[in-house]
Amino acid sequence: MSRFRPQVAVLCIVLLLGLGTLVRGGVKNDKEKPKDAPTLDDRTATLTEVAGGKEKQTKVDLKYSLKVKGYFDADGFNIEEFDMDGPAAKLMDAAGTGQTAILDKGDIIVAVDGKRIKSAQDYVKAINGAADHTKIKLKIRDVRSGQEAEFLADAVKR
Repeated sequence: MSRFRPQVAVLCIVLLLGLGTLVRGGVKNDKEKPKDAPTLDDRTATLTEVAGGKEKQTKVDLKYSLKVKGYFDADGFNIEEFDMDGPAAKLMDAAGTGQTAILDKGDIIVAVDGKRIKSAQDYVKAINGAADHTKIKLKIRDVRSGQEAEFLADAVKR
């Protein structure tokens, strides 16, 4: 009986810590997309804007892709979709030691190669102008925690 109590106590502590982590990690920032926010599908290099209540689609000169789709606001490029076999699903830590993260819906690309992203033009210029397209540095704000971290992505040529 004396062995059983410490094991139960340890198990309870582990469960409580795990539950606390789940509760904190499971809270999502359900930020609402502004009605007139420009949307970019970098898979097709298509920018969709709303002007006067009408949607207007234009092609942008995007030479590389992360295979993501999202909208722009003052925070950055808010991810709405991404291809599970694309670069956004294979992010490496900033040191480039291996796969460490996958973008999630709601995550925000804040900067690309050190350049702040607030518009499709910012994004296109930063992606096209990256020094090494196999190691594009992305600063991403996590939807769950609100914390920012840097990762490397291997963009695909369009």
